[in-house]
Amino acid sequence: MTQNASILIISGTRASGKTTFCTLIAKILKSNGWDVAGLLSLPVIQEGEEVAKDAFDIRSGVRRSLGSVKLHDRTTTEVQTGRWTFNAKTIDWCNTIFQSSIPCDFLIIDEIGPLEFDHGQGFLEALIALDSGEFNHGVVVIRPHLLAAALQRWPAAEVIEITDAHHAEQQAVQWAAQIAKDIHPPRK
Repeated sequence: MTQNASILIISGTRASGKTTFCTLIAKILKSNGWDVAGLLSLPVIQEGEEVAKDAFDIRSGVRRSLGSVKLHDRTTTEVQTGRWTFNAKTIDWCNTIFQSSIPCDFLIIDEIGPLEFDHGQGFLEALIALDSGEFNHGVVVIRPHLLAAALQRWPAAEVIEITDAHHAEQQAVQWAAQIAKDIHPPRK
């Protein structure tokens, strides 16, 4: 990681507002001329329940189906973990996005989880992008039970625990304002 790159870990329980934080900070920084890159994992809600996730490329605006909550099928070639079945082709697409995301001013990775830390699968190029430090600031979403592993990998990272969507919005606005005052301007 370069001397100037900083990493912020966003953590919180399911549906606490982690993606809300990432979405809002991306919008604020892009509107201020920052080169914001990476991916958001957007929930797909049906009847009040999250039933799937879409991957959203922040630079291009392209959105693809990433995974869904399903009964696991041992015969499938898709990637499975916990309650999720992920589309292997979309994971490959996401890894390509992470490869092309750096260098950038602001890198967002929503999220790195058990697939990456426990199974060596998933968004592996996101780990490489974060390790590279080819950004001014990076945000990565990590579930609370994986914080120790994340902090072992990125010991200088700052952690913000998100408790609800309102808290997420407040934190995003405050953090964006702090970054705007940063002595390291956006890359030109």
